[in-house]
Amino acid sequence: MTWREERVDGRLLLPTPGADARNRDFDDANLQLAERLLGAGEPREVASLLLDAVVTTYGFPRGVLLGRTESRLAPLATHGVPDAAAVSGTSATVERAHEQQATQVLSSFNPVTEPLLARLLPPGADLLVLPLAADGRPLGALVLQLPTALRGRRGRRLLEEVERGATYAGLALRRVQRLAQLQRLAATDDLTMIANRRSFHASLDRELARSVRQGEPVSLVLLDLDKFKEINDLHGHPAGDEALRNVAAALTVASRDLDTAARYGGEEFAVILPECGTDQCVAIADRLRAAVRETPAVRALTASAGVATFPDHASDSEGLIRAADAALLQAKRDGRDRTVLSDRIVQSANPGSAARSNPPPRPPAREDSAQDDDTGRRPLLSQAWAPASGGRARPL
Repeated sequence: MTWREERVDGRLLLPTPGADARNRDFDDANLQLAERLLGAGEPREVASLLLDAVVTTYGFPRGVLLGRTESRLAPLATHGVPDAAAVSGTSATVERAHEQQATQVLSSFNPVTEPLLARLLPPGADLLVLPLAADGRPLGALVLQLPTALRGRRGRRLLEEVERGATYAGLALRRVQRLAQLQRLAATDDLTMIANRRSFHASLDRELARSVRQGEPVSLVLLDLDKFKEINDLHGHPAGDEALRNVAAALTVASRDLDTAARYGGEEFAVILPECGTDQCVAIADRLRAAVRETPAVRALTASAGVATFPDHASDSEGLIRAADAALLQAKRDGRDRTVLSDRIVQSANPGSAARSNPPPRPPAREDSAQDDDTGRRPLLSQAWAPASGGRARPL
């Protein structure tokens, strides 16, 4: 079927039918959609709400909402479209819709010129392509297959209502994108651009909760750059800042995809290792230290590392940090530039924060003082005891 194209004020419209008895239903549907979009918290939720509302209200058999990342488009939500998760690419029709700021109608589109759409929708289908934008910024497109029942009926009213819903969705997408950007900034260390301390604690709690559900261990590596103060004292803080940025990048590259690298404070870093037990964590910590050693800086860098594993060494996140920190202090005392695996079980100072309901019995904490040692480094957390001297060390 070939569509007759009608342009009104630069907008491409479907043929105009007579009065539509469902106008009030359309208005109610769009009002409900706008209210739901106000509560959406992330782009995929916005996409799902819009697409579900459109296909339910207007009876489109297939549809996809494409989100834009730089110059590429990828599905955020689909209806009646299988295996779309890994599909991405570009579309000349979507670009034209954004340039003209107008809905496009495609009749039996060519899969050669529209490979992205051809992977998502039948090439013989008649399609509506509605651009999604806000503040003049292209955000993606809503692509819908027109059903036979709607061809030639309620054309103008249908298109106006769908376009109104797309306008709401564009504004909602922009809002959640801005919110996500603010959340990323709040969770990112502004110097190194990796996770900050607040984000680290949230990630660690999340991983321990997952560990309890799935029965997988979680290890924590705390790293401290050895004698880092000398760089600031001898070469200035800009040189120190550059070294910290390079170390953060090196740790990110050396970490596994599921790991979380964070700047804990000063020259101290933390790496969370999900699904990693005591049989693997020391080797990973050594790999991280090797990455630090290869980091470009005004002088050679080395790092000391302390490692602990949940649930072997602690029953919650606070205890895990204490155990890893004690091992790190031991690595410093043993001569730096080495990895020490915790050899103690640390009971949390806050019993109510236990990450599992039935932790094994813990030995009593030592009552030694937690004064500065000869490294000039204090524990990451206030402790009622100092680390024992029997940690397992792995000197280079």
